Amino acid sequence: MHSAKQHRLAGYSTFLVLTAVLIGFLGAILPASAQTPTPVRGVIAGDRVRISVKEQPDMNRVYAVAGDGTIDFPLVGRIRVVDLTTEEAADLIESLLKQSYFKEANVTVEVAEFVEGGILVLGAVNSPGAHDFRGDQILTLMELIAMHGGLARGAAGTEVRIIRWKPGGSMERQIITVDVQSMMETLDFSNDQFLRPRDIVMVPSLGDVEGLTEYLVLGEAGNPGFHPYSKDLDMIRAISRAGGVSRYAKMDSVRILRPNEAGDYTAIPVDLSRLFGAADMTMNVPVLAGDIIFVPSIEQASRGQVYFLGEVKKPGPMSLPLDQRITLAKAILNSGGFTDFANTGKVKLIREGPDGSKQSLAVNVGRILKTGEFENDVPLEAGDVIIVPERIIGF
Repeated sequence: MHSAKQHRLAGYSTFLVLTAVLIGFLGAILPASAQTPTPVRGVIAGDRVRISVKEQPDMNRVYAVAGDGTIDFPLVGRIRVVDLTTEEAADLIESLLKQSYFKEANVTVEVAEFVEGGILVLGAVNSPGAHDFRGDQILTLMELIAMHGGLARGAAGTEVRIIRWKPGGSMERQIITVDVQSMMETLDFSNDQFLRPRDIVMVPSLGDVEGLTEYLVLGEAGNPGFHPYSKDLDMIRAISRAGGVSRYAKMDSVRILRPNEAGDYTAIPVDLSRLFGAADMTMNVPVLAGDIIFVPSIEQASRGQVYFLGEVKKPGPMSLPLDQRITLAKAILNSGGFTDFANTGKVKLIREGPDGSKQSLAVNVGRILKTGEFENDVPLEAGDVIIVPERIIGF
């Protein structure tokens, strides 16, 4: 059965090219009414959308779409707009405004800035690698595979996977499995998928799917890619076979993505700094056939950076971890604390508002640290600038 599949897959690269030519030819000769309509892109987390309300001009501004797919809109609160078209988002805001505040509301929504992020193509394609991509582009899975030389000999075309970040800013990803082989054989592209920035497209080989004889390492490893699975494999052996980790790896944020019965992947956190630095064998998690080990970079494993200026012992940028809530006073302690000349009672936090304006907040960090009233501490957000002024002697 394997040889038949491999024989059928051997000519996929040529078939993809012929398919693309055929589709282009049909598009040229068919009338506009018979051609597939241009798909409409939905809003993506990381976009910045411009919203205008005819009846309330002071609400007209650019709003950032957060990692959980929501925007913070005046009078209404947080609204989930991810995956909605701009017309659908406008209709939703109009209905919410009419429910409580407006007799009539006319809202327009447009994407002011599109999120950017390349797509990574891995596995059994003829030209694997990164693909530059912007959120305002429209690209399907079939088109991407064709651009990367088509499926390689022995590719499991029925099990092509799109690995996509789940909204919310966590390390979790969802898995979309697509039968590319059937689409190519039947020319029925109804199950094709539109891609998003930072997607990973993984094309397994026939042996990977049917025998589950390999595991996959992604990210900051010395030798990322597929590696042979063996019985009793654990993290020490798996990482060693993958050539260790690079100097840019965020070792305490490694995840094992393990297939579950629902068809998704369960994320298992692993702290390699504890495993290799402190010989903490509780982190030596068993690795199973079919697991994906993701070793993020320091940049990938953070929610962004904040910046300390002035009278702190360690001025400069500090990365915010994905899975922890960091507050102002505790961040200063983690950065070495204040200098002897710091005015701890007038620490200034500067933050960019949803409309791009600068907002300033004065915080008495010295009092928080002295009294232990950390309930008055301020959570930090990516892009915050913290300025600790110098204390004037005698005041």
